[in-house]
Parts: sequence; structure tokens; C-alpha cells
Amino acid sequence: MERPIYQSIGTLALELDTPALVLDLAAMQQNIETLHGFFRQSPARVRPHVSCHQCPNIARRQMAAGGTCGGIAVASVGEAQVFSDAGFTDILVANQVVTPPKIRRLCALARTSRISVAVDHPANVSLLSAIARDTDVTLRVLVEVEAGLGRCGVAPGSDAVGLARSVAGSPNLFFQGLMAYEGTLRCQTQGELEAETRRRLQPVLETRELIEAAGLSVATVSVGGTHNYDIAGAMPGVTEVQAGSYALMDYNYCRYRPEFRPAAKILTSVLSHPIPSRAVVDAGHKAVGPDLGVPVLEGAGGATATRFSAEHGILDLENQAADGLTPNEKVWLVPFDLALAVNQYDYFRAVQNNRLAGFWPIAARGRFD
Repeated sequence: MERPIYQSIGTLALELDTPALVLDLAAMQQNIETLHGFFRQSPARVRPHVSCHQCPNIARRQMAAGGTCGGIAVASVGEAQVFSDAGFTDILVANQVVTPPKIRRLCALARTSRISVAVDHPANVSLLSAIARDTDVTLRVLVEVEAGLGRCGVAPGSDAVGLARSVAGSPNLFFQGLMAYEGTLRCQTQGELEAETRRRLQPVLETRELIEAAGLSVATVSVGGTHNYDIAGAMPGVTEVQAGSYALMDYNYCRYRPEFRPAAKILTSVLSHPIPSRAVVDAGHKAVGPDLGVPVLEGAGGATATRFSAEHGILDLENQAADGLTPNEKVWLVPFDLALAVNQYDYFRAVQNNRLAGFWPIAARGRFD
């Protein structure tokens, strides 16, 4: 567990001890306003997927911004427990929950919160129903439809209709609707993104019509993400969009959605400048999560982050950078993939006007259970 050096509120950001995961509250609020402003004017609503930041303080800011469906989405029962304890009462576990111990924990949460869960197999439906009946609770269930990601989900059409009937006919389960995640589509243009989003989600919407024709009500169609929030959110029949990354963003995502900007960055200190072409910082693999791509230096012209070992980050230097970046200088790193970086820390150092405003616990970090 991270045990940060607690520095006084009002400490300058550049005086924070390192490595530190620093949250720019103004940038975060601007990102939230950008996305929620769209949903305040849209028939669909946003359901913030909080697994990216795992922080109840951030989720409260998201819910307060309006345009939401009234609840959040998480990836695991453990995350649901953390956010339920933090006062959130409408939680979708946007995943399959299949083991009896986890289902019992899910049912315990359903005593005090409105709990929804995804399914894509009849055996899972039967087990959810049996344990919900034994514990005298009702679980809301979304049938997950495979929408091109090649991960979880039942095929659209008759297979999904059959599973919906199974849910609706099972004791202590309430058929809530459909869920689908088509993946983070890396299209080159907005037109390509719109076409690909519609191609993948149209079978889900057609499945909704088939289920309604079979006599079942489909209250919820939960799809999409930050990458296509404005496209999915405008499609007739979609009721909510599970956007997650928008509040904080990262380098990779900002290349595709430039209306947002990175709100969480890693502050690191130069440890060594052993030769003119190299500097070493104190944020290594354990601090930056570079599995999907190395972080990008901000405001350090001529310097490039190139490789990371467990405790050290290596910067290649050229031109004016070769004469700077002496030991104890500070460097900002923008994570390539924020979720992997956030999961290395227990706290955000929340900063307002370049000064420390507080330590925000990443309370659901590591709750994969």
C-alpha cells in the first residue's frame, strides 16, 4: 500500500514528493462538463464507468454534473462494494458474475442498493436466480450482446431473445434490458467512427425490437464509451452510455477525442543525468504502468521517455535538453493508458491553481474480486 508523505494543503504542485499521481481539478471539471453537457441535452444519459479512476470523490463530481441515468458502472463486485460503502445506490456490474461466493456478495449489496449485472449464458442465469431467491433479494439483469469486440456477449437476434426470456422467467431476477460494448474503436476520422459505431450497435437495437415483439419490456440499452459518446448517445433506442475515461483522459485517448485534455499526470524527479544524452527519473514501471505504451513528457522540449525498468524511467535527450534536467528537477509524464497508471497508486494528489487541495483516495484500487 502506498504511504504518501502528507504535505500541507497549499503546497505548490512542483514541491510534491515524487513520484506522485497529480489530479488537476480544473482540467477534470472541464472534461466532465464537456461530456455531461452533451447528455444534459440528449435523450440518452451517461452512466459513468468508474473503474478507470476508482475514486468516489471523482464519481461524486460526475454524478453532480447532471445528464446521468442516476447510477454508475463498475467492473467487479469488489468495486461495487467500495462504491456502495461510499454511498452510491445504483450500481451496474458491467460484467458477468459467475462464482457462488461473488453472487452472494452481489446479493448482499442488493439489500441496500439497486444492483444490476450482465449475463450471457443460461447457466449463469440459473445460479443468479437460485442465490437471489435464497437470500430474498431481486437482481436486475442485462443481457450482454456481442457487438464486435470478440469478448463476452451472446449473439444478437434469437439467441439474445431466448436469454432474455430465461431471465424474465427466473425467480428473483428482473429483466432490465441489454448491454453491449463494441470496443474502443480507433478510426481515423469522425465519419469512420460514426459508421463503425452504427454498424456494430444496430444489431443490438434490432435485438431490442425483437425482444419487445416477444412481449418483454426493454427499459435499458447500455452501450458505448468515451470514444463514441456523442454518436452512441444520439442513436434512437440507446438509453445510456457507459463512458469512463473522459473525466481524466490519457495521452492515447486524447489523440482521438481532442475536446478533452489529460487531467491526471505523474510528477517525477530527475535522479541522474550521467551523460549529455540521458537523464533518469524516479518513476519506473511500478509508477507509470507502461504496458500498452510509454508515457509522454510534457513541457520538456528535446526530451523523450523511451524505456522503463522497475524503479527508473529513462529519458533520451537532445539539443537544449542535454544541458538541463539536472538532479531534483521535476518532470511531468502524461500516462499513455491511464487505467494502468492509476492502479499503481492509493491516492490522487488533487491540485487546484497549482497548489495541493487534498489527498483523494483511490478506494477501489486492486479490487478485482
